[in-house]
Amino acid sequence: MKTPKISIHGTSQVFEGNLTTSILNILLRNGFPIQTICGGKVECGRDIIRIKSGQKFFSPRKDREIRLLAQLATRGEPAGPDIRLACQSYVYGDVEIEVLHLAGGHSAGEVR
Repeated sequence: MKTPKISIHGTSQVFEGNLTTSILNILLRNGFPIQTICGGKVECGRDIIRIKSGQKFFSPRKDREIRLLAQLATRGEPAGPDIRLACQSYVYGDVEIEVLHLAGGHSAGEVR
């Protein structure tokens, strides 16, 4: 089976994915500045990503993610079928994502 690739929209960065590691952990292990406060416990919602392509290759949403995304939408965060939490997202095919909140004051233009 081919190793899935996670491409970061607007950058040249591509990471190897797998079914046992969340996108959040893959990005953190590779030094990508995705924002997280809770470390993947489905509490902070700072690790929001937008699926640009490959939505069919994402793991299904679980109840905790659905509830937190709904709460975040009432606070002005984006909502819709293309919005996920990186800590709850696992992929089994090639995808492209946009990371909506970067850590450490980074801007999207700095992450190439």
